[in-house]
Amino acid sequence: MLKNLLKILIILGIIVGVFYGVSISSKKSRNYSTSYIENSLYEKMQTKPAELINFYTYGKAFGLTGKISNVNEDNFENAKLYITNGNGFEENLNLDVEFQENDLIVSVKEINNTIILDNLDDSNYYILVRLKVNNSVEPRFYSFTNQTKDSDIDYYTVRNTGEEITTSGKKGTVHFIDGKYQGKQFSLMYLHMEDAEIPNDVYDIVIDAGHGGKDRGEVKGKFVESDIALKYAKALKEKLDVIGYQVAMTRDDSNTDTFTSRNMYDPDGRISLACKSKAKLMISFHVNNDALANLTGFEIYCPCKSNLDFAGAMADSIKSKTSIAFSNNNTNKMRDGVYVRNYTKDNIRDSNASSKRKGYEPYPLTLDTPFLYTIREVGGIATNAYADGRNKEYAKNEFYDSNHGIECYQIELGYIKNDTEIIENEMDSYTQAIAETINANW
Repeated sequence: MLKNLLKILIILGIIVGVFYGVSISSKKSRNYSTSYIENSLYEKMQTKPAELINFYTYGKAFGLTGKISNVNEDNFENAKLYITNGNGFEENLNLDVEFQENDLIVSVKEINNTIILDNLDDSNYYILVRLKVNNSVEPRFYSFTNQTKDSDIDYYTVRNTGEEITTSGKKGTVHFIDGKYQGKQFSLMYLHMEDAEIPNDVYDIVIDAGHGGKDRGEVKGKFVESDIALKYAKALKEKLDVIGYQVAMTRDDSNTDTFTSRNMYDPDGRISLACKSKAKLMISFHVNNDALANLTGFEIYCPCKSNLDFAGAMADSIKSKTSIAFSNNNTNKMRDGVYVRNYTKDNIRDSNASSKRKGYEPYPLTLDTPFLYTIREVGGIATNAYADGRNKEYAKNEFYDSNHGIECYQIELGYIKNDTEIIENEMDSYTQAIAETINANW
C-alpha cells in the first residue's frame, strides 16, 4: 500500500514537473516570440527601406503610398503589399505602380479595400512591400521608413453592434519601430490590434443632410431640398440607432439655421462636424436638378479609386424596395445607380483660371480629385482634399491633410422635376434599404 502511494506521488511529481516545464517554456516562447518574428523579417528584408510618402486610414481600410529607389523598369514583374503577424497570418495585396525614372512609386489600388482593420484579430502585424523582379528567383522585401509629417495612427473599429449602442470594439495603432540585426539597422511599420473600449467621441457613422439654413438647395413649390434631406437624415439615423451604431449628424434641428453655401469648413460647418466625429462612413443626402435634360432616378456618388461593391449593393437595395428608378443619366456612370465624378481637364483649367483672377495659387488638382466636396474633403489625403484656405471665400478645412479619412457616399435621392412624389412618400422604404445595406455589407 505504501509502495503504491509512493509510486502515485512520484508520478504526480513528474506530471507537475512536466506541466511546470511546459509553462516555463511557453512563457519563454511568448517572451521571445516578438523578437524571433522581427529577426525573421529582418533576415529577408533589403537593408535600404522603401520611403513612405503617405499612410492613412480610409473608412475601415489602411492604405499608403511609398517609393522604392533604384528599380529597373525592364526587370520589374510585380509589387504587392505584404502584411504578416509572423504567426500564421499573411496577406499579399495588389498595388498600383508607377515609375519615375528609376524610382518605383507604389500605392494601394482601392482606398477602401486594402488592409481591412476591422477584420483583423488581436495581434501584432508588420507591413512591407514584396517586390518581384524577373532576374531574381526570390522576392525582395522592403520595410518602410517614415518620411511624412505624421507619426502614429490610432484607429477605432466600428462598435460591436446589437440591440443597443455599446463601447466594445478594437483599437489599432500604427507606428514605427527600429531594430538591429547582424549589425545592420532596420525600420518596421508595425500595426497592433487589441480589444478596446471605444471613446464616446468616436462615432461609427455620420449622416449629412445637404444644404440647410440660408442654403435651401433645390426648390419646387413646397418641396425644398434642405428640408427633405434633413427628414431623410433623421429617418436613417433612427434605423441605424436600432441596429446599434453610434451615429452623428452634421445638421439637425439645433443648428440648421446657421448653414450657408460657403461655411462648410467653418468650425461648426458640415465638413468640420463630420471630420470631428471620427466616423468611418458618411452618407450625404441631396436632390438633383434636371436643368438641361429630362432626367429621372437616383444616383449614388462614390470616391474615386475605390471598390464600388458596397455602393452597388446599396443601389440594388434601393431599387428593389422602392419605386424610384435607377437614374437615366449616363454621365460619370459606373453601373446602374452608381457614379464617380472627378475633376476633368476642363474643370481643372477653369479652376486654375478662377484662382488666377482671384489672386491665389491654383489648387493641386488631378484627374483623381473628386469633384464633390462632401466626398473629397472628409477623406483627407486619401481623396486629395485641398481646401487649405488659400481661397478666402471659404475657411480652411482643418482636416484637409488628415490621414484619417471618412468613406463618403453622396446619395442624390432623385430629380426635383420628376421624382418628388416618390421621394416624399417612400422615405421609410428608402432609408430602410440603406440601413439594411450598411448592416449587411459594410
